[in-house]
Amino acid sequence: MAQPMPVWLDCDPGHDDAMAILLAGHTPGLKLLGVSTVGGNQTLEKVTRNALDVLDAIGLNHIDVVAGQARPLMRPSKLCPEIHGDSGLDGPSGGRLLPRSQRKPLTGKAVNVMYDAISAAYQELQKEDACTTATLPAAAPAATAHAADATTAPTPADGLHHAPRKVKLVCTGALTNAALLLTLYPEVAEQVEVVLMGGCMGVGNTGPVMEFNIQTDPEAARIVFEFGMPITMVPLEVTHTVLATPEVLAAIGSGRTNIRSSSGSSVDNGGSTAACEVGLDADAPCTGTTATSTPSIAPSEGGDVVVADAQGGGGAAAAAEAEAGGTTGVNGAGSRGSNGHGSGSGCNGVAPSPFRHTIQQLLLFFAKTYRRVFRFEHPPLHDPVAVAYVIRPDHFECQHMRVDVETVSQLSYGQTVCDVWGQSRLPPNVNVALRVDVAGFWEVMLEAVGRADAVSPLKGSR
Repeated sequence: MAQPMPVWLDCDPGHDDAMAILLAGHTPGLKLLGVSTVGGNQTLEKVTRNALDVLDAIGLNHIDVVAGQARPLMRPSKLCPEIHGDSGLDGPSGGRLLPRSQRKPLTGKAVNVMYDAISAAYQELQKEDACTTATLPAAAPAATAHAADATTAPTPADGLHHAPRKVKLVCTGALTNAALLLTLYPEVAEQVEVVLMGGCMGVGNTGPVMEFNIQTDPEAARIVFEFGMPITMVPLEVTHTVLATPEVLAAIGSGRTNIRSSSGSSVDNGGSTAACEVGLDADAPCTGTTATSTPSIAPSEGGDVVVADAQGGGGAAAAAEAEAGGTTGVNGAGSRGSNGHGSGSGCNGVAPSPFRHTIQQLLLFFAKTYRRVFRFEHPPLHDPVAVAYVIRPDHFECQHMRVDVETVSQLSYGQTVCDVWGQSRLPPNVNVALRVDVAGFWEVMLEAVGRADAVSPLKGSR
């Protein structure tokens, strides 16, 4: 039996990073080697504490955390309290959401810890691949080869046994730690495949054409993008289609893992098409490869963002909040949920477990800030989408293209310049995700939530 695919997660928790940790740690086909942190969504001290808190809350207190770089290679720190709150993991009412872990992060430099863990895991993969190649018959013709997901060992039937597997380095924050790792240990480029959440093909989120993770440390991103190992970039255009809708929140509360409609199609995800079109026209058929579907932002006279959703006065948001135990349900019954069974009830009238309720609250904080700042009716869940690519690459449509990182312009430093039409003379260097099966993503995510719920120490009491 093949060993699970080894994954190292470099992150800056962060609400969506917390969900990425959960998905990486509670997917049977993956082995989470460890977690490194980088300053970003909040200070390095805060995001490191958050990583420990998350791992303990999801029943993975055997996974170590090491603190990485507090600031970018060449620029001042760039934090994001307007999205993640003062703690980096605030709840809807403010203040940190999870109990404090009693553990401490590992001592030593993160790049050294990362190198040791990644190199050891890569050596184990090589041994297993060598045994597999030596004991199985010759490869089948290419015409009979079938696709395998990233968590399975290559076999001759896959036609992949000549390509050694690599450790997955998943980055969901600034790429400072990854750039230093590659610079100090260049041999790591032969051992890893980088999968990152970051960048955009068009409209940004913390600049006109800049996404936060890349904009935070564009010089580090440039090092990583130009180093030569396989890279998959999951940009905003894809993550902005993965929305925590009321249907998703209800499924989290009830334990349901399928959010597809009875006809088998995906539920509506806040304006994008059922098959997750990444295009300018949300009603266009899911066949193109263009971007973007980012909602427009309408500032009020006071400079804040005005949100008017389709239900009027924040109706969809109120439904989501009521489903997860908000103070005002759509039925107008005070603290009772939209199903009339009281605060935090699931769709069958059964209150969600304390752990599931916590996950709902985590996503609701994200919802409030995204409505206020970016005019999203439902919040996107960025970082776990990169982990999902490792688990189910068949859920994604991608294009190999040239991507360069702008590091000079004061107008656009941190922009990921994507050569969609191959007009650059430079060779392609990045596998860019263009779309994802949203319902398929949520099935994988909800299954992981269920596994975490079964072992979480939060299940005893609220």
